[in-house]
Amino acid sequence: MKKIMTIMMVAILGIVMASCTGKSASAEDVAAKVTSGQTLSEADYTVMIDYCIDYAKKAQPYFNVLNSGDATDSKAYTNAVNELANMASSAVYLDTFRKALDNADAAQLGEKNVQRLAEFANLEAMPIADISDSSMLNPDVVGDVVDMPSSDSSKVIATGAGEVVKAN
Repeated sequence: MKKIMTIMMVAILGIVMASCTGKSASAEDVAAKVTSGQTLSEADYTVMIDYCIDYAKKAQPYFNVLNSGDATDSKAYTNAVNELANMASSAVYLDTFRKALDNADAAQLGEKNVQRLAEFANLEAMPIADISDSSMLNPDVVGDVVDMPSSDSSKVIATGAGEVVKAN
């Protein structure tokens, strides 16, 4: 009887452990959530960021060639353009993820994801070029005042260039 109880306990622990180690979402799963308008989790943003970082790391050497000053008719330049085009066409979720990341705020992304974006912001293919922008790092900042409208300023809460902060 004691042996049967031990076997049952081991089996139950195995089932519990298997259910707790659920697989992480794939890029395809997350893209489906984004396009269907579902609420995204911090883990979903991590999948998107990993996808974009992978692409950006692979693309950066080609951007370096394009930015090197080589003649646009050189073999290296032509190769870089062609490789970037091939990469972009095979990165089927890139635009979807870039848009979703661009529309997310720091609270949605989570602290670790904001740090990861900041770490790779210098790569030209990253979705958010300047993660150091205070509006991304400060969840109370909802945007920047870049240009004031010339008319109908009745809904403007501040004038001039600067940050627009959430009202409490």
